[in-house]
Amino acid sequence: MLVLGVDEAGRGPLIGDMFVAAVAVLNEYLDVLADIGIRDSKKLSPTARRRLFNVVIHYSKYVFVRRFPPDVIDVSNISSLFIDAIRSSIRTAYALGLRPSEIYVDSTSNTQKIIDSISELLRGDVKLVVEYKADEKYVVVAAASIVAKVLRDEYIEYLKAIYGDFGSGYPSDPRTIRWVEEVLTSGSDLPPIVRRSWKTVKKLGRKHRTLEDYLK
Repeated sequence: MLVLGVDEAGRGPLIGDMFVAAVAVLNEYLDVLADIGIRDSKKLSPTARRRLFNVVIHYSKYVFVRRFPPDVIDVSNISSLFIDAIRSSIRTAYALGLRPSEIYVDSTSNTQKIIDSISELLRGDVKLVVEYKADEKYVVVAAASIVAKVLRDEYIEYLKAIYGDFGSGYPSDPRTIRWVEEVLTSGSDLPPIVRRSWKTVKKLGRKHRTLEDYLK
C-alpha cells in the first residue's frame, strides 16, 4: 500500500519562495521512518533535517516538489497555489503509474476546499485526511515537511549569497525588517525575492516614500 503525504515550507515569510513537497512511501516503511527519527521538520535542527532528507529520499517511492516564487505569489492566492501543487502531485503520481491508497495533507486553513479539490481527482477508494498540524501526527507528512524545509533553506542560503543576510525572511525577524528598510532607504527597488503584496512590505514602503514620490 502506498501512502502520500504533502506539506509546505515558506507560506508566511515576506522573502523567498514557497516550496510544496509530496512524498509517497510504502506503508511497510512508515514505522522504519518513525524509528529513524522522522518528525515535524520544525522540531529538528538544520543538521538533523539534512541527514533525514537523505533518508526520506532513500525510502520514498515518489518525491514531488513545486516551487512558487514571489512574483507568482503576489498575483495569486497562496492557498490556491498550495492546492494547485497538491493536485499536480497527485496527477503526476497517477501518470507514473502510482496509486496511493491514503493521502495526508497538512493545512493551516481552507480544509474543506482542499478536500473538495483533491477528491475529484482520486481514483478508487482513497483515504483522504487534511488536518492542521498533520506533520506532527503522520510520519509521511513529516517526511514531506523535511523535504520542503531543506530545499527552501538551501535556496534561502543561495539568495543570501546574492542579496546579503536578510535573516529568516519572516516579518517577525528584526534582521529581515532592517534589510528591507535598508533597501528602501537606499532608493533601490525591492529585489524579486521580496513578496511585494505582503502587508508588512506595503507598510514599510509607505513609511519610506519621499516627498518626490508623493508628487509623482
